[in-house]
Amino acid sequence: MSSQPPLIVPEFCLSHPNAIFKFKLPVNNREVVRKCIVLNNLKLTNRKSNILDNFFSEYLKILDQHLLKIPESFSSIDLHKLTYLDIRKTSFLSSDIVQEARKDSWKMKRYIERSGYNGKFGFKSCSIRLNQRWFKFFETKRGTPCFSITYSPKKKFVIPTSKDRQFQRFESFLNDGWVFDNISLLVNGKISVVLEKEFPKPEINQRFVVGIDIGSSTLASVTVFDTQTSKVVKQLYFGRDVAKRQRKYEQRRNKLKSLADKGSHRAKQSLRKLKYKQFNFVKTRSGQISKEIVNLAKSYNAYISIEKLKNIRAKKGKINKNGRKKINIIPYGKFKEFLKSNSEMFQVPLYEVDAYHTSKWCSHCGEINNGHSSVNYALYKCRKCGQVVNSDRKASLVIAVKSVLERNITHNLTNLGSIQISKTQVSVNALLRPNEVGLNQVVEQHLNQPMESHLR
Repeated sequence: MSSQPPLIVPEFCLSHPNAIFKFKLPVNNREVVRKCIVLNNLKLTNRKSNILDNFFSEYLKILDQHLLKIPESFSSIDLHKLTYLDIRKTSFLSSDIVQEARKDSWKMKRYIERSGYNGKFGFKSCSIRLNQRWFKFFETKRGTPCFSITYSPKKKFVIPTSKDRQFQRFESFLNDGWVFDNISLLVNGKISVVLEKEFPKPEINQRFVVGIDIGSSTLASVTVFDTQTSKVVKQLYFGRDVAKRQRKYEQRRNKLKSLADKGSHRAKQSLRKLKYKQFNFVKTRSGQISKEIVNLAKSYNAYISIEKLKNIRAKKGKINKNGRKKINIIPYGKFKEFLKSNSEMFQVPLYEVDAYHTSKWCSHCGEINNGHSSVNYALYKCRKCGQVVNSDRKASLVIAVKSVLERNITHNLTNLGSIQISKTQVSVNALLRPNEVGLNQVVEQHLNQPMESHLR
């Protein structure tokens, strides 16, 4: 493969043994897609189990040593200077693994500053990231896949891998041209493998666009928009069951928490099981819905448009408790990464738009309103033209239209009439931030062009 930027790997403990992470980085005109698959191991011998336990015990010990020095450090480099020499004198781990422990510890800096260090705080579980210097993948004469792990200079042990469905999926990726050069070792002996593959960037020149609005009551509200006729072709809801099931899980967890607080051991066990059950449900439905949307886009030969949502998690003081709960259970990151992965694999272009005014802008007259109606949160009412529409459907339409507008301005195209959406009283740049480079000059050329309405 050609030279690539460093891989992005989950740097601290994987919260679930079957967690799948996907990442994408631009490399010129190509996209690098990354996946992380957890492989199950065969039963280890007592000797190997002892080595694995000692390996993780030593790693956790080093994490805690770094943790003690974090309050005295102003940067990760300062933390390295304060800890490295002392650790190397007493620890049997290699320098690379010690550096990975420092990175994991430094990630906890904000949490320590917020909660304070009382002498008891420390790492309880972790994963150990290994680059290709410290592991080797091979098959035995009997065909058993194995990972040879170097846990200390010139000291190794072998973890045999189970040939189950996870391994079959892993093997199919390798046969399809995916490669890997780093892994994460989990405390139970499982191996988390990071796979990557390059995909060419598809050009966006389709007639149709699929706009997606992600919400708390409906995971994905979708609009199929025809850019030539400026008409809405279809509007759909995906994932209404996700929010309903999330609420049921929340109610069940609250009951179990009250019992656990009273000392019920059974309630604590049920809480842990419920946590993984909820995690698996949300992950599975996010993947299924993303696949359905990609198939919809393929049927129309369309590209997909989605919002860039930064800091989506609501903080205290900015919104009431109920609203904060609704926002915080939206699986935005999980759904978005599934959507990116499926889009790359099936060669469906994915375009991300700025979230500026997508919920406030009226698709009929162009007025900027407050967003959701104060009477009914599910509705959007324009104070100028009086249009009343479903807020989620309207937002998905705006995201679709905005992606066309942004692409036209980015590529300096001159014909914006086909995506302008009202006959009167709307500026072309109503959906765009006023400080974008080169925007004003392009927009001024088209302020007086005739506009076509798609909602009549």
